Amino acid sequence: MSVAREILRALVLGGMVAAGPAGAQSGPSGGNATIYLGSYAKAIYVLDEATMTVATKIPTRVGNTYGFTLSFDRQRLYTLDITAQHVEVIDLKTRASVDTFSLSRANQRVRLGSLSVDPLERFAIMLVRTTTKLPDRFEIGPPTLIRYDLKQRQIQDTIPWPRGEEREFARTLFSPDGSLLYFLTEEDILIYDTKDLKEVDRWDLSQPLEEGMSRFTFGFPTTLYEEPGFFTGLFRLTDPVQHRRMMGVARVNLAAKSVDFSVIGPDQSVSFALAPGRTRAYGVHSEIGNYEFWTFDLEGRRVMNKTRFNGRPRMSLAPSSNGRLLYIYTAGNTIDIYEAATYRYLRTVQLDADMTSVVIVPPGPPARAGSP
Repeated sequence: MSVAREILRALVLGGMVAAGPAGAQSGPSGGNATIYLGSYAKAIYVLDEATMTVATKIPTRVGNTYGFTLSFDRQRLYTLDITAQHVEVIDLKTRASVDTFSLSRANQRVRLGSLSVDPLERFAIMLVRTTTKLPDRFEIGPPTLIRYDLKQRQIQDTIPWPRGEEREFARTLFSPDGSLLYFLTEEDILIYDTKDLKEVDRWDLSQPLEEGMSRFTFGFPTTLYEEPGFFTGLFRLTDPVQHRRMMGVARVNLAAKSVDFSVIGPDQSVSFALAPGRTRAYGVHSEIGNYEFWTFDLEGRRVMNKTRFNGRPRMSLAPSSNGRLLYIYTAGNTIDIYEAATYRYLRTVQLDADMTSVVIVPPGPPARAGSP
């Protein structure tokens, strides 16, 4: 064997050279989940996590897609096309596109700003905005929140804005049984009965969690590793003594309107991704020339570790389905794989198209509300 080949072989075995197109994996497995990736190849890539190989590609009818919404039973994937005018429904069992729908008509273009699907898949809550082409101008309609019947393919209701104040963005969440709709605002959470969309309760978040603290700000991140109805993530507030911005980890029980939180230190720009088992979470601090892995110990309520690594100007992080690996992706066509315990770089999976959205679906049925 030539000297050049010997050097290349040593680099590959040492984890310094990326693997080629998705093929046979080397190193530990991240679990037995299925990974779905939106792409700019007019297809959704389906990866087998155990081998990190492309099992199949699901052609999309509406072209390039982004923004995945997984059904509560994990049987369907709802995704938007890049114009935000069309929704495509993917059946994950057959791995095929089964439906598309759009609100655009003739001289009207209706773009979707958000999409939330009822756990029973009776309807979707969508934020829409209509652009109408007239002979001499374009008329831009106001942002409107609607309830869309997924069976009848028609708008059922328009949801009034709280206090009559229009919003460019809206975040809505469902209770696990689909009976309640939570409308997240900057000041409070409005709670609606999904039968008639009447407000039945509200949770005032403008009040501090403890006396002397500033108001509580929280993003309600969603993940398949969390118990339905609960949300774990970072929050920010202001130190009442020295008036510094502080950062902590909170676990919110939406049904009980309760928060279990711990302040862990000064506020820093870091992401947060819950790991399976809910005892660890991981994040990345990202600034040019300074990329760091963070490990959060959720039982000890502390930052467990921080380590610099060779990151990307744009990147997202996701723990593997068994919690042993960390995936770094976005933007581009590669997934960098690291060992979670040591942050050791293992390998890179390369696809033949740039990706848009990623969702990792663990094996087995979804967890039920109240399950451990």
